[in-house]
Amino acid sequence: MTIPDTSSAAFFEAKYRRKSDPWNFLRSPYECSRYDAILAGLGSRHYHRAFEPGCSIGVLTVRLASICDEIEAADFSHTAVKKARARCENVFNVRIRCCSLSEQEDFGQFDLVVLSEIGYYFCAPEWRKISDRCVATMNPGSTLIAAHWLGNSADHQMSGDEVHDILASNANLLLEHSERHEFFRIDRWMRS
Repeated sequence: MTIPDTSSAAFFEAKYRRKSDPWNFLRSPYECSRYDAILAGLGSRHYHRAFEPGCSIGVLTVRLASICDEIEAADFSHTAVKKARARCENVFNVRIRCCSLSEQEDFGQFDLVVLSEIGYYFCAPEWRKISDRCVATMNPGSTLIAAHWLGNSADHQMSGDEVHDILASNANLLLEHSERHEFFRIDRWMRS
């Protein structure tokens, strides 16, 4: 039996084709509380340009639009992108494209990067490479916020804590806010 590549577009595309909202982002109390905590963790600041990779069907994207002038969101499932675009069709400060986080070369033009439940789909060396590239190209003073589930899943290549530990090991990130909930954790850093 072949083990699926859980960081591949095909893996996620299959999930969205089987079920339009595979993680119940719209109605799950867990997901709603995580979105609330992300927004609370960002405080009262308003952001000019935000990047949200792994936006899925755009539920968090719509909420982030209220605190950002512009949002670029991305997912590498064509089906998820189609659903996110439909959800955000009347939200004029959102642009959604189909690509993978691995393909993102320049994070410098954003003053907010939101990494929500995406890191553990990569193996640790790949996540370190992606996150280091992300931080290296961000402008000083930019915000990076990460939120990840603390449970275990056969789909995950590492734990939520490992994802955040890798981010925290980057010397260019200064931790500004951290909270641990029953099922997830949130950390907010500033790019030095």
